[in-house]
Amino acid sequence: MKIENDNSQLTIEMPKRTALDREDFLVNARNKSAVEFIDNFYKEPIKRGILIGPKGCGKTHLVNVLCKSLEGINWSFLSSENRDIYNIFNANDVLIIEDINNFNSKQKEDFLFHSINLSKELSKALLLTSSLKVSKLNFKTLDLVSRLEAMNTAFIEEPDDTLMEALIIKLFNDRQLLVKPNTVNFLMQRIERSYLGVSEIIELIDKVSLSQKKSVSIKLIKALID
Repeated sequence: MKIENDNSQLTIEMPKRTALDREDFLVNARNKSAVEFIDNFYKEPIKRGILIGPKGCGKTHLVNVLCKSLEGINWSFLSSENRDIYNIFNANDVLIIEDINNFNSKQKEDFLFHSINLSKELSKALLLTSSLKVSKLNFKTLDLVSRLEAMNTAFIEEPDDTLMEALIIKLFNDRQLLVKPNTVNFLMQRIERSYLGVSEIIELIDKVSLSQKKSVSIKLIKALID
């Protein structure tokens, strides 16, 4: 992604591919290890791991990157609603279970425990995602916790200023909104330092800008958040 500054507006070269391609993921020190984890996931001898990061950080984006890279390899998402997971494991080489932080019942814990065991028994790759670290999941099944703790993990941290600025510009660009550099700087000083916080405020600004038929400006943003 190319960003140019003509001292009046930020002009961003539009991505030539869909927003979930590898090239569209903004990489810096806060998420570099997670990107490398995904890039090398299927090359590792033990293909089981957990991708951990806060809501809105791009876990689904990276999962999509992995799936697109698996040419000629069968993969499938798996949920606790699936009844015959043994056949699903048999039919695929890579299984993905997202948002295990939302597993809040014994039935779901049993499903996850069984899935991990099957991945070992059948030598299948298994990728999990979570918004919380394993120690914060509050699972009751101790054998499940021990298996999760033994898996490879990669973390995405909340954004620093550099990543936050790039994320703001990208999200405005995704909505085809051009903003001045001082508007971005003004916004950065006033919003929550989190992926979810950035995403929510950009969505709000977009809706208000559209409904009021106004361009994105400091005045508009100030009316919303000050």
